[in-house]
Amino acid sequence: MTQQYTHPKRKTKVVFVQLGSPSEPTTKALRKYLRAFLGDPRVVDINPWIWKIILNFFVLPFRPQKSAKLYARIWDGESFPLITNTKNFTKNVSEELKKIDPEGYVEVNHAFLLSPPYVNEVYDDWEDDLKKGIGATKLLVIPMFPQYSEATIASGIDALAKELSKRVKIPTFEVITNFHRTHAFIDNSVNQVDSKLNELINQGKKIDSLVITFHGMQKRRVVSKGDDYYRHCFETFNLITNNLKNIKPEQCMMSFQSRFGSEEWITPYTEDVIKKLISEGKKEIVIYSPSFVADCLETTDELGHELVNDAKEWGGNVHPVECLNTNKDWCKDFAKYTFIQAEGSAQDKEDIEYQVEKKYYQKMPQQIMNKK
Repeated sequence: MTQQYTHPKRKTKVVFVQLGSPSEPTTKALRKYLRAFLGDPRVVDINPWIWKIILNFFVLPFRPQKSAKLYARIWDGESFPLITNTKNFTKNVSEELKKIDPEGYVEVNHAFLLSPPYVNEVYDDWEDDLKKGIGATKLLVIPMFPQYSEATIASGIDALAKELSKRVKIPTFEVITNFHRTHAFIDNSVNQVDSKLNELINQGKKIDSLVITFHGMQKRRVVSKGDDYYRHCFETFNLITNNLKNIKPEQCMMSFQSRFGSEEWITPYTEDVIKKLISEGKKEIVIYSPSFVADCLETTDELGHELVNDAKEWGGNVHPVECLNTNKDWCKDFAKYTFIQAEGSAQDKEDIEYQVEKKYYQKMPQQIMNKK
């Protein structure tokens, strides 16, 4: 019997895509998670045969046990911050969308690359909706990584392409590859940092420096492969620091954390910056990581726990700023951004971003490979 389909009304299905987290803080769960994560050729882009040997014989037998202990520190007994915040963020954005889109032209969902709900599950839901005559006619994918990089955005596009290769029905679709210059992201990041600075000032603390730190990347990707990530980070840094009210731009520094392996990574390294500031007598330091919109292991533990403790040993204090997470204004503004991407005119889309003046690029430090 032939399946009867009702022609759906115009509607865009928006999917917020995040990386995901392990199912639980155990060695077994971390081994499964790391095998999938580090097995992605976009994440580790060296010779696949060599990396397969390194991964299976030198990484997976040892690293999962160590990582499980770290994840246990941010486990609430049921979930991890990234999962909880992404779920609640999507719910809040959906509620805000109802206020500006009462006709329901835009619906939002979330999916993870390495956790449920997976991309294929969201796709299954869309196909089921089609059969009911309520399916969306367009798919808009927004990876929740503000800056573009091959290791994050391109990896997500690969996952989508792999899923599409298995499907018969493919909607009109679009992928947003960055949103780091949007008013929604920059303005709320500025408010988040200014609010923390104001809180500390009211406590009587004299803040010496603000460090804007980004997730690290192999320097080779920027120098040899032309990845846009470093430029996007520099743009983010300038747009945030030039709009802050409670600290001067000259008191702000950009750095990169989370190195892995023996390759050169983008510099300066966050721990080196913090050490240097403290050695110069600048001991009260605020730190913010706009590589992320939801707190995760890297922000909550690496920066919020390990770096805070290291700074104390070096004689200073690091004050972390939370990610935007489910901040009310952030959810409201991102709902507007999402609606414009789905339904707005070309002019609307031009107006949702800041423009970066050419003069700022003259100040961008060049990344140079030091090792032969």
